[in-house]
Amino acid sequence: MIRHILSATLLTALSFSANAAQTLVTQKSKIDFSFKQMGVSVDGGFKNFSAKVDFDPNKPEKAQAEISVELASIDVGGSDGNTEAKKKPWFDVASFPKATFVASSIKGLGNNKFEAKGKLTIKGISRDVTTQLTAKPEAGNLIVEGNLPILRLQYKLGEGVWADTETVADQVIIKFKIALAGTAGK
Repeated sequence: MIRHILSATLLTALSFSANAAQTLVTQKSKIDFSFKQMGVSVDGGFKNFSAKVDFDPNKPEKAQAEISVELASIDVGGSDGNTEAKKKPWFDVASFPKATFVASSIKGLGNNKFEAKGKLTIKGISRDVTTQLTAKPEAGNLIVEGNLPILRLQYKLGEGVWADTETVADQVIIKFKIALAGTAGK
């Protein structure tokens, strides 16, 4: 059940916003997450998400991106955990069905590496986040990958008895792989 909380944080982790010129290749894309529950690593992911992206690695300063994750599509490896993660103490999908990341800036760091800054919104709480990512052409697509560590309690993921970080660690690592049709935005 803690898996579902962590997976929600993952989904909001990476995205670029607006004016989407590139098409998401869903079968080659994924948003996963990992966290520790009682000291044991737990992995999960989200099955449904969308991305609006306009990203040319040669002109990263002009990039726009937004990623939206359907929190009800969480998969932490079991129906009990999936059900628990959707409840009010965790993602509260009845009130907050989606998590989003909207990029405010992307800058090149060299060697296909970039830094993306933006707002991650989960459970109606928006926070500024920064992540590093890579962007490389692969089989006719542009593959954007990275990790985003977040602190779940900053987004009220795991309220009440679930706020105990000895049971479920505060840090969640969101891992994303976004495949975009074509190798450059424009």
